[in-house]
Amino acid sequence: MSKVIPNVALVIPVLSLLFLPAVSADCSPYNIYSVDSIGIINGWLLLGIGENTYTCEMIAGEWTPVLIGVPSEYYILTDGDKAVFLGGTDIGRETFPGFVNGTLYVLTVNMAHVPYKNVTITIEGVPHNFTLLKNVTVKALYRFNGVCFENVSACKIVSYPNGTKINTCNWFIWNVSNYKIPGGSLTGVPVRIENGTVHFRLGRGYSLALPEGVNTSVLKLEAFKAEHGLVLVNRGAIKVPAGKGVEDIPVLFLVDGKTVRSPKFVDLEKFVCAKGGANTTSSTANSVVENMSKKSICGPGFVVLLAVLGLLTVRILRRW
Repeated sequence: MSKVIPNVALVIPVLSLLFLPAVSADCSPYNIYSVDSIGIINGWLLLGIGENTYTCEMIAGEWTPVLIGVPSEYYILTDGDKAVFLGGTDIGRETFPGFVNGTLYVLTVNMAHVPYKNVTITIEGVPHNFTLLKNVTVKALYRFNGVCFENVSACKIVSYPNGTKINTCNWFIWNVSNYKIPGGSLTGVPVRIENGTVHFRLGRGYSLALPEGVNTSVLKLEAFKAEHGLVLVNRGAIKVPAGKGVEDIPVLFLVDGKTVRSPKFVDLEKFVCAKGGANTTSSTANSVVENMSKKSICGPGFVVLLAVLGLLTVRILRRW
């Protein structure tokens, strides 16, 4: 009888799910982006873009959007002709921009778990193979000179499960607490939108055509003057389905003749000045990101422990 009761207890919740009343299904995960700050450095606009992610949870019998995690922050630098995507907060990768003595620095941190050693553990005479992982963190520091980013320094920190750590970060500004972000935010010239055309006055009057397919209902544009052209920034909240990145949303437009175009973003690593071994730094960081996407986020010791416990549990259950 003691073996039957657990089975009955398992069946009841399953049957109850079949007879639950129908609930609304008009909920799907989405992101909300907004431009939180606009600063200027050497004629370039520095945009800070916030991201809030919402998922769906069952609350009081209805699917309800719920904010998950903490807001992420992304950064874009533009001079009115080019747009550089500096990066933001992603799994295994973080970007920290800031000013030190009036100069813009960007610190990128890439973290990954990389296999380094295979071990064999014998349990009751049966060998089991495991792969130990090491934690690898690559830091790269860039300095903006008004034209491109100089690769100031790079370093690597490797941590092993036995507590050994190899650190090559010997110098320069690795402490982001020294970074200063200008307080407040610039305010641009309001832009009026009529029938797919934008109108604003910045020195003189402009009437420019928007790109086809842009949803004007999500636009709340302001115009700014940068070193090499005019920039239109969307100051409204932008709601998009989950999975769309900040490069895919209508947050920034550049003036091109009599029209307005969406920029083609260049990654920070591709906007590094052609000197000082920038290619080596870029390839190192990219290899770490690729490894990160293929490996577990769990620590190596924790992975081995879970595997061993799982095997022991199977042995015990078989004896029962």
